[in-house]
Formats: sequence, C-alpha cells, structure tokens
Amino acid sequence: MLLVAAFVYEIEAGEREAANTRAISAVDNWIRLGLGHRRTAAGRLFDPVEVINFMKWAGYQGLDDFWINHFVATTRAFFSEWSSTPGTGGLRQHQPARFAVDLRRSFDLSGIEAGQKLRLRLPLPISQLSDQIDVEPVAPSGVPARISRSEGRLDFQFAASSQPETEIGARISFTTSGRSNDDLAMIPASGREIYLRDSEGLIRITPRIKTLSEQLSGADGDQFAVATRLFHHVIDQLMCGLVHYDQVNTEAPGDWVLDSGWYDCQLGSALFASLCRASGLPARILSGHMMYRLAPGFHYWAEVHIDGLGWVPFDFLTWDLSKAGQDEAWRHSFVGTVDYRLVTQCFPLTFTGPMSVRFPPSWHLVNAPFGKGMEIRFTELGGKLIYRDRITCQLVS
Repeated sequence: MLLVAAFVYEIEAGEREAANTRAISAVDNWIRLGLGHRRTAAGRLFDPVEVINFMKWAGYQGLDDFWINHFVATTRAFFSEWSSTPGTGGLRQHQPARFAVDLRRSFDLSGIEAGQKLRLRLPLPISQLSDQIDVEPVAPSGVPARISRSEGRLDFQFAASSQPETEIGARISFTTSGRSNDDLAMIPASGREIYLRDSEGLIRITPRIKTLSEQLSGADGDQFAVATRLFHHVIDQLMCGLVHYDQVNTEAPGDWVLDSGWYDCQLGSALFASLCRASGLPARILSGHMMYRLAPGFHYWAEVHIDGLGWVPFDFLTWDLSKAGQDEAWRHSFVGTVDYRLVTQCFPLTFTGPMSVRFPPSWHLVNAPFGKGMEIRFTELGGKLIYRDRITCQLVS
C-alpha cells in the first residue's frame, strides 16, 4: 500500500528496491512512535487501516516526514498529470479525452460447489459522464458464460467450475471530460427531491448534522460559496484516512465521523452531502476509478447541484493535496473541478449492485502496484480473498 501510494514513479524508474527499503524504514519509525503490530513466526502483522492513519497522523503532527515528502508529493504528481496549476478550482473543465482501460476481476469461489449458478459483475462507465463507450468482455477461461450489458455493469452468468478462483474482465474505451452531463433543469421537479432526502445510504441528516449545517451556512445566498464553506469545514476539522466499516454507526454515520475524527473518501463525501442537503443544496455521491496512469485507484467523491452551473464536483483528495488544508495554494484543487475519471456509480440511481460473492461484516482493503497499473484486493480478516481488481489505464487521445 505504501509503494502504490508513495513510490509508483520510483518503481517505474526501476528503483523498487530503494522504495521498498524506504517504506520499511518508515514503518520501523512509526513503530517507535507507537504504531501497533503483532509479531509471529511469519513476521510482523499490521492492520492496513492503522498503518495509513498512523502515517498521516505522524506527518500532521510533524513527527515524521513520510506523509509530506512521499505520500503528498506523489498525490500531487498524480494531480499534475492533468493540471499544471495547483489549487485554482473555479469550475474548470478538462477537454474531452479518450481512455483505454483493462479491468480484470478475480473471485475466490473455493466455498461454492461446482455447478452452482453464479452471477458475477464488472462495473462499466456510466453514460452521463462518458461518451462513445466500447466494451470487449473477457469471459472466464474454459467456462461457457452468458454475458449481458446494462448501464454501469457487465454481468457474467455461468455455472461454477471446480477451480478455486475465476476471473472475468473487460477491455473498455470511453471518452470523458470528468464532469457530469445531466442537469436538474432537465429532470422533473420530483427529481430534485431525490437529492434532498434526509436518509439515503450513508447520507443521513441527523439533528446534529442539521444544526452544524445551519451554523456554517448562515444566510449566504451564494450556493457555491456555501458548499465550499461546508467542504472546507470537513477538510479543516477532521482527518482523511481509512475506516473500519464494521465500527461505523450506520444509523448516524456522519455523527460517527464527527466523533471519531476520521473519514475516508466515501464517508467524507456522505458527510459533506448530508451537510449540503441540510442546507437545501441537492447533493449526491459518485464512485469509480481515477485515470492516473500508474495508480488508477477506486474512489468516491461528491457533486452538488448549483443553480445555473449544474452538478459541481467536490473531492476529498484535496485533504492530502493541501496537507490537511494547511497549504493554501492547494485548498481549492478539487473544489468545483475533478480530473478524468472512469465513473461507474452515481447514487442513488446508478450503481453496480450485488453479485454472487458476498462481503463478510469485517474485511481488509489492500492496494499494491501491478505492472503499469494497480491491484485492489479485498480480503477477509484471515487473508482469504473475496475478490481483487487488476486495472490499467492509458490515454488514447
């Protein structure tokens, strides 16, 4: 995880051994500062959530330079692949660009009997943020499969084989500017209500959220200014890292974030959307993959509908880019603008949906470099694979 978050450019330059040594040295220093771990005959065991959050906490407190010198520096390098000027924000929109993506998803089916009917699913670009979408499915090897395509998803239906693992995939090409094409002005009046609901998934307007929103919004009639103020409050008051979702209070997730002091991209977007809706601003959550050449990671961000402007994006990658809001030049990097994304979900109307393989209550997410892209692996706490994605992306034109 540290390599893909902080050293992918060094790895590309053939300096993986040096990067690995630097990452191990950083972990050793965090242990001296208090990072918990367990020693076994196999080596030292860590909680990935604790490692990433400790790295950011130590950097924020000025106890260690890894977060600033490597993690933040690499995040800014990703940003600079598409934007030459940091922090300008201001509703910028990139020119449309075409990308080629190779996405392979592997599942552990060792607990499923041979012959059992399965429906496995792969996310696809959604049309409101992508044009000219071409998809070439890659079926499971040696298994007859029925493949069907619908908005935002590619379904593979087949009977499980005796093999413990199976892979589905797709070669995808699409064009995007990074901004949503739909607009509330083109939706019936009832459509606006969808994005103002008090309760939707992790978006929950509790009395505490309502009060906080009213305090921050004031009587300002400038909708973009209000949304920006709500966004920066989350940036300035809370820490952006990783979260154990089995610990989150799903009845009041925003309250849980305010109490714990930590959010990830999904919970931060949900808290921000809750604050916006409480102020009367329609808001929603999107997800997909960032089109960063060496690290096309999975990500969540938010959009707020501003009268006269349409759907305006806000992305909590700004937290790291701006060193937790401390670097003024980067505070507006993803305020009103985002870079290129393969967008696969736009809640509440477009989402990938469930598949035959289910998540346990507790799980780990571990990212790692993979070739010219990255691997995103979900595992049970004991290490058993749930599924993993291996994804590469390339700018075509």
